[in-house]
Amino acid sequence: MKKFLLSLFILVLSASALFGVYGCKKESGNTLNLYCPDGAPALSVARLIEDETAIENLKINVVDAGLIGVYVTGEAPKADYAIMPVNQAVKLLGNASAYKLLGTVTNGNLYLMKKQSGEDITKDNLNALIGERVGVINLANIPGLTFKAILTDNEIPFVELAEDEEVSLDKVNLVALKDATLVLPTSTCDYFVVPEPAATTKQNKTQNKLSICGSLQALYGEGQGYPQAVLVGKISAMENDQKITEKLINSFTENVKFLTESSPETVVNAVIKGFLDKDKTPTFTAENLNAEVIRNCAINFTNAKNSKAKINAYIDKINAFSNSTWGVAKDEFFN
Repeated sequence: MKKFLLSLFILVLSASALFGVYGCKKESGNTLNLYCPDGAPALSVARLIEDETAIENLKINVVDAGLIGVYVTGEAPKADYAIMPVNQAVKLLGNASAYKLLGTVTNGNLYLMKKQSGEDITKDNLNALIGERVGVINLANIPGLTFKAILTDNEIPFVELAEDEEVSLDKVNLVALKDATLVLPTSTCDYFVVPEPAATTKQNKTQNKLSICGSLQALYGEGQGYPQAVLVGKISAMENDQKITEKLINSFTENVKFLTESSPETVVNAVIKGFLDKDKTPTFTAENLNAEVIRNCAINFTNAKNSKAKINAYIDKINAFSNSTWGVAKDEFFN
């Protein structure tokens, strides 16, 4: 009997020890995944990719911009955290059932470009675009919607037309462009709405035959940009490991410092290291990334509480011009 009790005691003790080991592992947290699109969002977390010890148990995955929604939807979404366009975040996640918004990460990277005969554009002379063709990359989404909101706020009429269609002399004539390859000095368009780094790249490659002549960030609202990419977190993941959430939110000041103090090669290689698809080519290269481009990407984290009013106002504006509205986020969505 004594032998039986001793054996039972050892068995219970062993089981307790084993439970303790796995208990500690659960306490320290499993690896959580952050997904973000290539471009300015990927730049914003390049330091975290470069230094995997900056936030332990957090893996950064850089994906094609058009696929970011895949990782936050479905029955078991892969993303514990994601950086994504604000309109997509509100539309897909704004009911706050699975994710909450933690803050704004980027505040606009869209610029007006002109031909050599064009004018620099500010709020004071925005009406100089009346009667001109303005080519807009991605007219149906954020670039076009933001530009339409700016024109509307300044009571400037606009119309959409094909590139070879006759212009309206009393309106701004918006032309949809597929990508930056159509931003050319020989284009029938007089001005263009182009994101970074394509804008600076195009300016350099054309020897200023096309040049940046205005900022949509300066033209929008009070001239302090607009919420473009936001950070969201899965509710279940954040409940299990609050420390990672806190560290991630607090990381962006150092992340921006890393961008300004590191060589372009270091930054670009970090982003490449984070690519989920190793065959993809990043938006940024060592040749088109510099201090000016980084500034123009407007990476500046603002928490959800302080972003809420600005996000809601922006969504209200762009809903007015969308074929299918982006919806309205619940108050609970803003963490």
